[in-house]
Amino acid sequence: MSIEIPATAGGESMLPGTPLREFEALHTEHDYILDTEFGELPAELRGTLYRNGMGRWESGGSPMGHIFDGDGMLAMFTIDGGEVRFRNRYVRTNHYQRGNRSRGPAGRGTGTMRGNGGILANALRWPLSNQANTNVVWHAGKLLALWEGGRPHAIDPETLATDGIHDFNGELKGFGSFSAHPKIDPRTGELFNFGTTFFPAPGIVAYRVDPTGKLHKLASWRTPTPRFNHDVGLTSKYLAFAISPMAISPIGMLPVFAGARPLSSAIGFRPDLGTEIVLVPRDGGRRIHAFTEAQLHFHIGNCYDDGDDTVLELVRYNTDFDTLWNYFHTGYRYLSDRPILGGPLTRLRVTKSGRVLREDLTDGFSELPQIDPRATGRRNRYSYTVDVVHAGQSDLNSASGSLSHAGITTLDHDRGVESTYEVPNYGSVSEAAFAPRSESAPEGDGWLLSVEYDRDEHRSRLIVLDAQAPERGPVYAGKLRHHLPFGLHGTFVPRHAD
Repeated sequence: MSIEIPATAGGESMLPGTPLREFEALHTEHDYILDTEFGELPAELRGTLYRNGMGRWESGGSPMGHIFDGDGMLAMFTIDGGEVRFRNRYVRTNHYQRGNRSRGPAGRGTGTMRGNGGILANALRWPLSNQANTNVVWHAGKLLALWEGGRPHAIDPETLATDGIHDFNGELKGFGSFSAHPKIDPRTGELFNFGTTFFPAPGIVAYRVDPTGKLHKLASWRTPTPRFNHDVGLTSKYLAFAISPMAISPIGMLPVFAGARPLSSAIGFRPDLGTEIVLVPRDGGRRIHAFTEAQLHFHIGNCYDDGDDTVLELVRYNTDFDTLWNYFHTGYRYLSDRPILGGPLTRLRVTKSGRVLREDLTDGFSELPQIDPRATGRRNRYSYTVDVVHAGQSDLNSASGSLSHAGITTLDHDRGVESTYEVPNYGSVSEAAFAPRSESAPEGDGWLLSVEYDRDEHRSRLIVLDAQAPERGPVYAGKLRHHLPFGLHGTFVPRHAD
């Protein structure tokens, strides 16, 4: 029984298993002015969109074994004077530079073995190679490329040149784990983040970076087993963690340290651990721990205090962990036959008594939740998510298939309505970054900036959407001369790079 899936306007087949060319490498670095494809840049829109992600999933002429293992490549779009200047540059990590002259992968990754395997090449090679490939943040006058397993890399905000490892003047100790999803309080200018520890015992360390850029240890605690936690939230009272039971097996780590297996082989899902909510007081007081049923998630959109309750909004996955983990190894390069990434935007409410209440805010599959960053730590009216393209059967009792469009959605929590921009011709789109109309504009009054991939032309464009009405389509699209590999996270900074 065949499934009929639509083709793109250019006639490209979109059957399950079709290669997704947005995951092809971009080996070249560029610097040029974008050509306007259509529309006009809003007069009030001035600043720089910085983005980070994997520019290539290969090293030393060999493919990497996991989506997390690609070399980090930064891109910047500087908007000023009615034009957009584009620049991209790889972060000059040790892994990137060694990979340009090695045979086989230059280092160990989440699912990649150094030199295409072999115990002698991999034994005791720890920590993993720092690819600086996940996020980029602007704070205290510094631009930092982040990767959660190690220290940040300092980046020149004008040229994207790599200035070197940033360890906060030696205050970031041990292996220097510093998560890729810090939160900045827009009212105080403080940055809050965490790192995962392995030795001498597994645990989590919470940090505060003051407005001058000085790092302070806020709290630390042990966990029964090393945990794989990706994100954190911030309220006016707490640094808020929702820790899924993605755990690293101590026994499974023995062949990892011996150089016989990659780290991914030791990571699994432990439903018996449940999901742990940890609220770390910003003033250094006693932590609050609460537990709820096991759920899989990676990204937190926002957190805020609601009386005595604490609210966390995150994307809750519907996919089981094993399916997702296998997809991250090789499946991400191909069109899936069912939705794998993402799930409903979900609200967890932690009551004063320690109960955790769950409410799904949406029905569809979405990921990469964002808000107007000026609302960080307080109740947000708007949330912005990305829909991921996939193929599947629209009706289990029918032979006809469906192909979902990627898109960007604005969810108005006050009105309970959604507005979605659907990417044409089954292309894809990156995380949306919010840019306010002005510093004093109300929440949500501004634009969503994203990079859209055109599947027919194998080329990307910068798009600008009205944040309150994305369904109207881009008010501006600027044409790139090539594609940008599918990226992860970024930030809009209301300053323009020279």
